[in-house]
Amino acid sequence: MKYKIVCVDDELEILDIYSTCLDSSEFEVVTFSEVDEAKEYVKLNANSIIFIFSDFRMPDHDGFSFRRDILSYASEIPFALITGFYDKEMAMEGMNLNICTFLKKPIDFDEIHKLISTLGQKRLSVLNEDYEMVTSFIEESYPMLDEIENLILNLESDPHDINSLNTYFRLLHTIKGTSSCVGLQSIPAYTHRYEDLVTALKNGNIKVSQKVINTLLVGLDELKYMFNSIKSGGEFEFDVSEKLKVFDEDFSSEETILVSKDDSSSSSSSSAGTKEISKTEEEKINVSVGVLDEFMEFSGELTVLRSSVLKSAMKLEAKYTGDRDIEVLSETLDEMHKVSSLLQFQITELRKVDMESIYKPLKRVIRDACKSLNKDIELVTEGGALRIDTSLSKVLNGALIHLIRNGVDHGIEIPEVRVKAGKEAQGLITIKSFEEGENVIVEIEDNGNGMDVSRIKAKALENNLFTQQQLDRMSDQRIFSLIFESGFSTAAEVTDISGRGVGMDMVKSSVTNVGGKIHINSKLGEGSKFTLVLPIPRSVLIIKSLMVSVGDHNFCLALEDVDEVVNYCGEKDGEIIHKVEGGSILRHHGELIPLVGVDKILNIESNAQTSEMNIVIVKGEGFKYAIIVDEIHDIEEVVCKKLSKHLKGISCFQGATFVGDGEMAMVLDLCGFAEYANIKLDVEEEFEEEFVNFSTEQEFMQFNFSEKSNYAIPLEKVVRLEEFKVSKLEYTGKLALIRYRDNVLPIIDVEKRLGFCHSQDNFRNNEVLKVIVVSKGSSQYGFVVDDIKDIGVTEEEINFSTSDRDGIKGTVYINNVTVNVLDVDHIIENYKKPVLNEILKDAA
Repeated sequence: MKYKIVCVDDELEILDIYSTCLDSSEFEVVTFSEVDEAKEYVKLNANSIIFIFSDFRMPDHDGFSFRRDILSYASEIPFALITGFYDKEMAMEGMNLNICTFLKKPIDFDEIHKLISTLGQKRLSVLNEDYEMVTSFIEESYPMLDEIENLILNLESDPHDINSLNTYFRLLHTIKGTSSCVGLQSIPAYTHRYEDLVTALKNGNIKVSQKVINTLLVGLDELKYMFNSIKSGGEFEFDVSEKLKVFDEDFSSEETILVSKDDSSSSSSSSAGTKEISKTEEEKINVSVGVLDEFMEFSGELTVLRSSVLKSAMKLEAKYTGDRDIEVLSETLDEMHKVSSLLQFQITELRKVDMESIYKPLKRVIRDACKSLNKDIELVTEGGALRIDTSLSKVLNGALIHLIRNGVDHGIEIPEVRVKAGKEAQGLITIKSFEEGENVIVEIEDNGNGMDVSRIKAKALENNLFTQQQLDRMSDQRIFSLIFESGFSTAAEVTDISGRGVGMDMVKSSVTNVGGKIHINSKLGEGSKFTLVLPIPRSVLIIKSLMVSVGDHNFCLALEDVDEVVNYCGEKDGEIIHKVEGGSILRHHGELIPLVGVDKILNIESNAQTSEMNIVIVKGEGFKYAIIVDEIHDIEEVVCKKLSKHLKGISCFQGATFVGDGEMAMVLDLCGFAEYANIKLDVEEEFEEEFVNFSTEQEFMQFNFSEKSNYAIPLEKVVRLEEFKVSKLEYTGKLALIRYRDNVLPIIDVEKRLGFCHSQDNFRNNEVLKVIVVSKGSSQYGFVVDDIKDIGVTEEEINFSTSDRDGIKGTVYINNVTVNVLDVDHIIENYKKPVLNEILKDAA
C-alpha cells in the first residue's frame, strides 16, 4: 500500500512545487486547491495519510477552520500550517487544534523533509500496524461473506429457516463489532443498517419476500466491494450515504412473499444440520501459500537425504550381514522413511482445497443469471469432497463461472421453449469432479439446446477464421472447439451474462496454461458437455525420475514423460532404425519416431556398444521422440534444484540434482531438449487433434499364463515389469510378499486365483518370477505371469458380455486375436479370499 501526503493551497503553482519536491517512490503526493474537496478526501482516506500540509490563508477558508473540520476523524494525522506570519495567539490556537508546527513562507522544503522523516515516520509505523490489523480482520472475515451468501440463498428456498436467519445475524454482528474495533468507520455504520433489516426479519416484523432477498444480496455485494477495496490496498473508508438508501425500501408488501417447498421439515432439518456443524467445527488459521512452498522445499531436501541414507544403509547391510546393530539401524530408517513420507503427504494436503468451496459461488451465479434471463435452472454438483491443489482451484474458480454463465445464456432454453420441445420447464446443469489417473476431471453438462454446428461454421466464416473448405474437413468436435477462439461468439447481442466472446477464450488459456485440455461433446436439441482435464500438479521440487547415464554423466528424465524403454539389439531385432536426411528414425509399434543420441546433442563421449542400444521413448504435451543412452538405472525421487543465472539460457536442462553418493545429475527438460535437437514441436496441432480422437485408442500389456494364452492388463494400471527370485519372497501366513522400493509388495499368483491352475506348489517351482507391478490408488501389487509379450493398441471397446468368471472383465480384439482383459481392481480386492478358503479347508 502506498501512503499519501496531502497538500492544500489555493495557488496551483505552489501545488506543482509540492508535487515536484516531495515526489517519492515511497509516498504519493495528493494536492487540492479546494478545501472542501480536501476534507472529503481526508475523511475517506485517513487510514493512509501520513502528513497534511496546508496554506493558512485561502479565499473561503483558513488553515484553522480546515483543521477544525477534520479533527474528529483525522486528529492523529500530523498537520502543518504554511504561513507568512504567526503570533502567540495563533500558536495557542494551533496547540488546541493539535497542529504540529507552523512553517514560514517561502517554503523551506528541507524543513518539510525533516518533518516527514520524523513525525511522518512515526505516523507511518502506526499506520503499518493499523494496516496489518485491518487486513488481518479482512482475511479472517472474508469467509463469513461467502457463508452469508449461502444463507441468503437458503432463505430464498426456505423462508422459515430460523437457524439460517440466526446464523446470518450472528455473522453480521461479528463483522460490525470487529470492524469497529480495528478502527474502521464506514463498514460498521453500513453493517449496522444492514443488521437492522435482518433483525426485522428475525422479529417477524417483515416477511421474507423476493424484494427482501434481492436487497440482502445487494447489501452483501456492497460489503464485498468494501472488503475487496481494502484487501487490494485501496480505500479504507467509503461514502455509504447513498449505499444505505437500499435499506429504506418498503418491505411490508406481501405480494411476493416466498413460501417454503416443505415448511414442516425445513426448520427441524436446518436445526439438526447446525448442531452437527457445531460439533465437528475445528479451529482454523490462515497460512500463506509462500510458507507452504518453503515447507515443500524443506520436504524435498529431506527426501534427498533420506534416499542417500537408505542407500548407505543397504550397503552396510550387505557388508555386515547378520549384524544386529545394522539390522536395528535399518528398522529405524524404515520408520523414519514412513514418517518423512507422511510429512511430505501432509504438506501437499495443506495446499489443497475442497471442490465444495469452488461450487459455492456458482449457486449465486445461476440465480442472478436466471433472474436476468427469465430462466429456471437447477444446479447439481457432485464430488464436492474432492481436494485439489490451490493452483487448480484458481483456474477452476474463473473457468467454471464462465462455463456456467455460457450454459445459462446459450445452452438452456427459456421454460416455454423447453415445454414445447417436450422437456421439463426447469433446466439442469450438472457439475461432476473426480480424479482419474494423474488428472482431475471436471465435467459440466447441461440438458439444453446443444450446439448448432452450422451456426458456428457461419460465424467462423464471418470472422474470417477459416475457409469453407477447411471447415468442411473438420469434425464436429473440432467445430465445437472454435468457441474458444478469441472474440468468437454466436450471441445475437452482447449482454451482461455473455456475448462478448472473451470469456471462453480465457477459459481455454487458463486451462492450457496449467497443461490441461478441454473436450466438448454436444448434440443439437439434447445438451452439451464440457470436460476439463487438469493434470494434478507434481511437487515443484520433488520429481519421480528415471535415472540414465551417458559416458560419465548422469541424467534424470521425469517419469511422467517416459512412454517406454526399449533395448535394441541389431542382430536380434532387425532393421528398426532408419537414416533419413542425416537424422535417425525409430520404427516402433507401427510408428515412426525421431531418434537422437544424448551424446551427439550435448557433445559428450559415450561408452555404449554400437551393436546394442538402450532407447528411452519420451512423450509429453507437443512432443514424442526417442533418445539413446548408455545405461538405464533405477527410478528415484529427486529434488530438482534451479540452475544458476549463468546456465539459465540452456533450455535443454530443467535443473540439477544430487544422486547416489552425492554425484550430480542434470534434469533434462524434454521439451527444451527436443528444440535443442531440432525436433519440431506442435502443441496446438496435438491439442486440436485430441478433440477428435479423445479416448478412442486403448493400450494393453499382453502376457500368457503357463496354461493359458492371450491375456492382458490395461496399460494405465501397469507401473513396472520386474523379475524376482522366489528365494527372496517372505510370507505372512500363505500370502507372499517381497521388499520392494522401500515398501512391501504383495505378490499375487493370478493364475491360481482365477482357477486356471490347481497345482499345490507355490508358483509351480519356478526359481524366478516374472511380475507385472500394478497400481490401485496409492498402493502397488505384483501380478505373477508366465510370459510377458508386447503392448497392444486397439480402438475396439471391451466386450463385457464375454467374461466367464470374476476377475475377467471381458475380451477385446487386438491384432486379429481375441484377448482376455483382467479386472485388476477385482483381483486386488479379493486376492486374500482364496487363501482364507484354503485355511478354512485345512482347518476342516
